[in-house]
Amino acid sequence: MVQLKMTIVVILILLFTLGLSLGLFNPTMPVVATHIGPMSVFSDVFTGGGNSSNPINQFDPINKEIYVTETIKWSNPTAGPPHPHTVTFIGNQSSPALKSKIANITNTLQSSNSQSLISNLIKLNNNSEIGDENSNHSFDTRSLLFPSVINSSDLVVSYLNPNGHELFKGAVYNLTDNTTYLNSGLIWAGGVIPNGFPKVNSFIVTFMKPGTYHYQCLIYPEMRGIITVKPLS
Repeated sequence: MVQLKMTIVVILILLFTLGLSLGLFNPTMPVVATHIGPMSVFSDVFTGGGNSSNPINQFDPINKEIYVTETIKWSNPTAGPPHPHTVTFIGNQSSPALKSKIANITNTLQSSNSQSLISNLIKLNNNSEIGDENSNHSFDTRSLLFPSVINSSDLVVSYLNPNGHELFKGAVYNLTDNTTYLNSGLIWAGGVIPNGFPKVNSFIVTFMKPGTYHYQCLIYPEMRGIITVKPLS
């Protein structure tokens, strides 16, 4: 019995030491994307907070520093009725035509209350086709509602799989500095997704190149964040 207890203690010490080496148990370090076989630990950023009656329309944290090849997971902790956000990267090389289209679409969403906002989103969704991750389309309302990416200057959109990560229910993407437009689609709090919308609860991005990446929520343009990606050496 004593020998068994000693074995258990040794195993626990080894597991704790492994956890420290991976940054899993160090309270002074942020949780980053540590890959252990098919599993990963993500650095979290929250899109908003509070509740739909008193929402916090702000990314938390606003500024985030990571190292190249690390991963961030955005999720929506807002409580109560539906209150979605997007995580949208618009590259410096984006054309004036793309920026104009984005502005025209987002202007139609502006509303004084969340109920009217949801009504506007439902109207847009009813007039759009569900994007297929294997097909290309011109930029339109679908490119705001669904996870999507543009890697060219001709406004050709590729749709991402909204269930790219089975556990966290969101699209997955490896971001480089050549991406013109990257959008999470509507990120909803868990369990409060209106009918007809993809069940997106997160957005998971691995940053493949060092640099400073600015992003925003298309629904609430005042929501802005910065990811600073540092080189490994």
